[in-house]
Amino acid sequence: MLRIVLLAVLVTNSMVWAYARPPAERLERLARGVNLSHWFWIPHDDSDRGRERFINDEDVKALKAAGFTHVRLPIEPGWLWDARASVLLPERLAALRRGLALLLAEEMAIVVDVHPARTAWLERLDAEAMVHFERFWHALAEALVETDPEWVYLELMNEPHDLPDAATWNVYQKRLHAVVRTAAPRHTIICTGDQWGSIAGLERCEPVADSNVVYSFHFYEPHNFTHQGATWGFDAWRDMGGVPWPATPDDLREVSAGFASLRSRDALQWSATRDAWTPQAVIDRIELAAAWGRRHDAAVYCGEFGVYRLKAPLEARERWLGEVVAALEAREIGWAMWDYAGGFSLVHGGPGARRLDDRTLRALRRMP
Repeated sequence: MLRIVLLAVLVTNSMVWAYARPPAERLERLARGVNLSHWFWIPHDDSDRGRERFINDEDVKALKAAGFTHVRLPIEPGWLWDARASVLLPERLAALRRGLALLLAEEMAIVVDVHPARTAWLERLDAEAMVHFERFWHALAEALVETDPEWVYLELMNEPHDLPDAATWNVYQKRLHAVVRTAAPRHTIICTGDQWGSIAGLERCEPVADSNVVYSFHFYEPHNFTHQGATWGFDAWRDMGGVPWPATPDDLREVSAGFASLRSRDALQWSATRDAWTPQAVIDRIELAAAWGRRHDAAVYCGEFGVYRLKAPLEARERWLGEVVAALEAREIGWAMWDYAGGFSLVHGGPGARRLDDRTLRALRRMP
């Protein structure tokens, strides 16, 4: 079946698309967004009731009023998929559809982001995992083909990583694209590079033969600033705190002297002359993504950027967010901040009592 799909997409690509990029209206809807993490991905409340209460129509209206044009919706594939039977779980698919309907009712565009973090069969992306992944995407694309392609976008995979090389991911991505394109011929597909979807990964990405595609990258540079205090990922982040931005090497040496861990001190000092510690360095990095788009006549999108709130200085966080948005918008690159109600959050309060953080909104240039 999948062999037929891969052949059929060649005909689809050669006949359907008459434009060089996705329609302008679709790109405009990707202008300003936020990631609705912890709804269908690592939820704060994993019960059915918890998912139903995560966000309501008033919350979506507030996002719309603040200037957001879309949301990126991370979904854990293992939550939605019965790998033994190779079918989507009906009750969970129904819950996802209710979530999409809630957002679309307020004219909020949606990037459906397949975002594996706790899916056992995708712990290692290899040939065996790809068999499951293609079946999953074929079923999901068939289920979502009924949604309006002007408002719903399909993102193949969040932050592919730990692959042997870029060529491996490029082959895998083309296979996934072929499966999705055949099942959903009119929806815009979002592709990415390897190396955790970074700018470096984007530069290694081989475009697919389809004009109705947007290419995503994520931006968290410098990571020792944006992830200070994080308890996942790089161990040295745990003991980092109070790290400023922008910062000089002297600034970073001074703040690192207070870290309990030698590893944290060394990591921050090492990055002082290597990472994007100035506004110009951020501009230069984002320009690399824009330049890749120009070389390939491809639309580029920043699907994630943000600063973990726990230990980051508030004003430094706001300055970084503002500079990143300015660099993206100067290059007409749409974006989605990470995240809505997690550790990098845009809002305060729990379900039913959400309120947007005015200072973050101002940093994102969404408020006067």
